[in-house]
Amino acid sequence: MGRHLKKIETKAGIDRRETGYYSTPDFVAEFIAQVLIKLNPQGRTALDPCIGQGEMVIPLLNQGISVEGMDILPFDLPAVINFTQTDFLQYYQQKKLLSIFNTPIDLDYDFYLANPPYNCHELTYIRDNKTRLSRLFWDIGVHNMYALFIAALIDCAKPGALIGLITLDSFLTAKAHQNLRHKILKTCAVHYLLLCSNDLFLDQGADVRTCIMILQKGTDYQGTVKVANRTLNQRDFQRILIQKQWTELPLEKITLAGEADNSEFIIDIPDEIQNLFESPRLGNLFSCVTGISTGSDRTYLSKDPRPGFTIPFYKNPGSCRFFTKPNAYLVDDFLSVAETIPNFTIRNKSLLYQPGITCSSMGVTFSACYLPPNSTYGVNANIITSDSDTWWLLAYLNSHLVTFIVRSLLNRSNMITSGYVARIPIPKFSRIALTQMSVIAREAYLNQVSPKAARQYVEQINQIIWKDLNFTEETRVKIQNFCKNLIRVT
Repeated sequence: MGRHLKKIETKAGIDRRETGYYSTPDFVAEFIAQVLIKLNPQGRTALDPCIGQGEMVIPLLNQGISVEGMDILPFDLPAVINFTQTDFLQYYQQKKLLSIFNTPIDLDYDFYLANPPYNCHELTYIRDNKTRLSRLFWDIGVHNMYALFIAALIDCAKPGALIGLITLDSFLTAKAHQNLRHKILKTCAVHYLLLCSNDLFLDQGADVRTCIMILQKGTDYQGTVKVANRTLNQRDFQRILIQKQWTELPLEKITLAGEADNSEFIIDIPDEIQNLFESPRLGNLFSCVTGISTGSDRTYLSKDPRPGFTIPFYKNPGSCRFFTKPNAYLVDDFLSVAETIPNFTIRNKSLLYQPGITCSSMGVTFSACYLPPNSTYGVNANIITSDSDTWWLLAYLNSHLVTFIVRSLLNRSNMITSGYVARIPIPKFSRIALTQMSVIAREAYLNQVSPKAARQYVEQINQIIWKDLNFTEETRVKIQNFCKNLIRVT
C-alpha cells in the first residue's frame, strides 16, 4: 500500500490499514482450494487463522471439508464454520508455551489457508508487542505481520499438512526476510510459487505486489515447483490459473544459493542470467558504501549553495542516468557537527570526497550517475572507482540487464540499498566492449542528458552487452519486455 494512505475503509467501515484485511478474490480462493485437495484428496480439516469473511474457505466447505477459523474481528460467517474470535499470534504463543522441550506443535489440520494481514512494520500491534514478538519469532525477526503469520503456520503444521497462501511477495527477495526463506526451505516443500498481477487488490484500495505460495510441511514432499511470473493485469493472471500456464522447475532453479546470496526466490529467470551469478560481484571489486545520515536534512542541507552550505551532496539520482545535479548542499562544518550531534552519522569517512558512481535508492527504476570528486553522499549506494573503471561500470549499471537483475532477482521492493547493489554480478566483458561502453557513458555525462535523452545511450549499451555476452533472442526479449513494463511486473 502507498505510505500516504492512512485509512482505507471497507463498506462495513473497517479500516483496512489498521486490521490488514483485504478480501481474497473468488477465483484465487477457488484455485488454492483445488490445489490443496488435489495434493491431498484425503484431507478433511482446515484452519484459516485470519478468516475475515471466509472467502478463502468457501470452496473447501463446498467440498465437504470441515473448517475452523480465527480472526480478531467477528465477521458474518456461514454457521458451519467453527469460528473463534482470537488473535492467532497469541494462540500460537500459547501453543509454543505448552510444547514441552520445544517439541513440534503439530496441530491436527490437513489444510491451512491464509491471506495474512498486509500491515507494515509501524503497525501499533507490532510496536506495542515488539519485545514479546521478538522472543516468539527469534528465528525470523519481527518485520511485518504477514511474515509472522507464515512462520507461525509452518510451526503449527503437522508433517504432510498443506499451507495455501496469498500474501505480499517482498519476502521472496528482501534481505530482512532471509531467515524466513531459510525456514521455508528447511522445513517445507514448495509446490507452487505464482506471482499475482499488481491490480489484484486495486479495487479495494491496495496497490500491492502479491504471490500465491503452496507449501507442504516436510522437505520429503519436494518435487518440481510450478512457477509463473507476474502478468500485466488480473485478466491475464486469471487465465494462467485456469489454463495452468506455468513452468515446472526444480527447486534449485528458483533460488539463489551462492555464498553472497540469501536464498532469494527467483521467478522466470533465463539460465544465461542466472549463470551470471557465478561471476564476481560488484562489492568484491569496488567499495560500495553509504555515507552521511544527517538526522535532520532541514537543518544540515540546503537546496541551493549558500554561505556555510557549499559541499555537493548526492542522495538519490531518481530517474536520472549518467548525469545528475546534487540533491542538496551539505553544511560545511559537518565533521564538527558529527562529533556533537548523536544522530548525525558519517559512515565510511575515509571514502568521502572520492569520485565514483552514485545510485538511485527509492522507486521502481534503478539508475546510476557519475559522482564527481569532492562530493558527499547519503545512505544510497555509492561506488568508489578509479577513472579506468568508472565509465564502463556506469554504462553497465544503466543497462536493461542490470535493471532486470536488480528488480527481478535481488529486490522486488522499492528500496535498493548498498547491500543489494554490491551483489550485482559483473560479467567478464571483452576489452572492446568495455571501451565502447566507456565512450558512451562519458559522452552521456558530458552532454548532461535528461532521463528521456538517456534512453538512446542505454539502448546502445544494451546492444553492446547482448553481443558481447552472446545472449539469445529469447533472453533479450524477456529483459526488454520486463523493463518496458517495469512498474506493472516488478
